[in-house]
Amino acid sequence: MSEPDSDPPNATDSTPPLTPKMEDYLRHIYRLEQESNSRVSNSDIADRLGVTRATVSSMLDTLSESGLIERERYRPIRLTDDGVEHALGVIRRHRLVETMLSELFDYTISEVDAEADVLEHHLSPRLCREIERELDMPDIDPHGDPIPDANLDIPHAEDATSLAEVAESSCVEVTRILTQDDETLEYLVSAGIEPSVRLCLDEKTPIGMLTVTVVETGRQMGLPRPVASQILVTAVDGD
Repeated sequence: MSEPDSDPPNATDSTPPLTPKMEDYLRHIYRLEQESNSRVSNSDIADRLGVTRATVSSMLDTLSESGLIERERYRPIRLTDDGVEHALGVIRRHRLVETMLSELFDYTISEVDAEADVLEHHLSPRLCREIERELDMPDIDPHGDPIPDANLDIPHAEDATSLAEVAESSCVEVTRILTQDDETLEYLVSAGIEPSVRLCLDEKTPIGMLTVTVVETGRQMGLPRPVASQILVTAVDGD
C-alpha cells in the first residue's frame, strides 16, 4: 500500500493557499522572532527583505486578514499559531532544498539560499519525504540550521556559543552560521569556514578583530567581531 501524498493534518488546511510572497514574509518573520526572542517591527522586516516600510505594511495587512499574524496599531507584530505552522512548513522546504543542492550538486553555503528561495514554494509533501530519504534523513541544513520534520517539529540543537565569545587559545568546531548576507557567506566559504570545520582562536585584538586558524588547512585569517558573532561553535580537544 502506497503512502499518502500529504503530511499529517497540522498545516492549517483550512487557511486559503498562500502566495509565494506571503510565504517569504512568514519565513523571515519567524527567523526574526527567533533571533530577537520578541515581537518583530515593521522596520526589522523591511531591513531584512530590502523593501520599503510601506511595502511591508501592505503585506502585513494581508497576513493579518488571513489570521497569520497578531497586529496592533503602533506595536510590533508576532506570528499566530497558524502563522508559525505555515512558516515552519516553508522553512522545512527551504532547508531541504538547500541540503539537496549542497549534498547532490555541490553548491556552497553561499549559493544555496537564492535557489531555495525559488524552489521552496513548489515542493509537495511527498517530494520533501523523498528528498529526506535520499539524503538519509538530514536534521540540519548546510548552514547548520535545524530542519523541521514532517510534523514540523524542530530537532534539538546542541548547545553552542558565538565564536566572538570564545576565549583565546580555544579550539572549536563550527556548528552553525547565522548570517544570511551573501558577501559574508562568500568570504567565509573562500576561507574554508563552514559547519563541521575546526578552528583555533589565536588572538582577540583591542580593535575588535579575531585571528583564527582553520585546523584542516592551517590557514590563518582575521574576522571582524560582528562576523565572528554570527558563527556558532562548540568546544573540541585542541589536539
